[in-house]
Amino acid sequence: MGGDRGRRLHPAPPAPAVAGRAGTVREVVLTVFQGVTALTAVAAVLFTARSLGYTADATTATRDQLRLTERAQISDRFGRAIDQLGQEGPDKLSIRLGGIYALEHIMRDSAADKPTVIEVLCAFIRTHAPRPNPIPEEVPPSSPDVQAAIVVLGRRPDPDSAGIDRLELAGTLLSLPDADLGGARLVLADLSFANLAGADLSGADLSGADLSGANLNDAYLGGAYLAGADLNGANLGNADLDTANLAGANLNGANLFVANLDTANLNSANLGGADLAVANLNGANLNSANLGGADLVDANLVDANLGRANLNGADLTGADLTGADLSGADLSFANGLAIAQLAGTRMDTLTRLPPGVAVPSPRPTR
Repeated sequence: MGGDRGRRLHPAPPAPAVAGRAGTVREVVLTVFQGVTALTAVAAVLFTARSLGYTADATTATRDQLRLTERAQISDRFGRAIDQLGQEGPDKLSIRLGGIYALEHIMRDSAADKPTVIEVLCAFIRTHAPRPNPIPEEVPPSSPDVQAAIVVLGRRPDPDSAGIDRLELAGTLLSLPDADLGGARLVLADLSFANLAGADLSGADLSGADLSGANLNDAYLGGAYLAGADLNGANLGNADLDTANLAGANLNGANLFVANLDTANLNSANLGGADLAVANLNGANLNSANLGGADLVDANLVDANLGRANLNGADLTGADLTGADLSGADLSFANGLAIAQLAGTRMDTLTRLPPGVAVPSPRPTR
């Protein structure tokens, strides 16, 4: 017994089968845990995706609702503006003006409604400024609401030069003296016989516009775009057309007495019979222009490009042609042209001079 007590007792090692089962249980638990974790992640992803789908649907629905609300508001505003525009009488002028400016806001807020607003305002102008027959010599100023409608149309957003936004003003007689139409977009507009005396049309786009018979006396058209415009018989006396683009414009019989056309582009323009006496055409481009029968008495044509221009029958008495390019120009029947005026000009073999006027001899070099 004593010997047995003296022995140290050691715990028996675990049975190998028990240890193996414990490891298997741990692996199973770990696998189950990982599976549960993966399922939880998948569920979370599905829930998030479903939530995002609900959010996207809700956002789309909200956007559609906002769009419908905006359309309803625009329709309501448009209806009220039309009601204001239809208020007749001098005592309702302020109401009509309110309607015009309300339509301008609609035109800016809703691109889809812009063509309709343009049609409404043009119809308003045609109704309130009809052209009488015969046309009176003195045209009284258009009413303030008509003037406001023209100004609003001239500054409409994103004007389309292709003609989609063309202003249908045929049959009207407008009188807008001293009007501020700087930068106005009046492409292809019918402004025939309009009174625009003293008006500011600087930088305005009047390409293709009908300004035949219009009064533009003392008007400011600096930098204006008038390419292809019809200015037949228009009064542009003392008008400022500095750097204006009049390429291909019809200025037949126009009055440009004392007008400023400094560096203006008159390429291929028709100036037949125009009055350009004392006009400033310094540096102007008159290449291929028709100046047949034009009055250019005392005109400033210094450094002007008159290449291939037709000057048959033009009166060049006292005109300053210093530095002018007369290459290919036809002056065969020009009046009042002296040899001294040709000194310093550029000519070529195609330049045609009047009978008795010879090409001046070059100055001897020292």
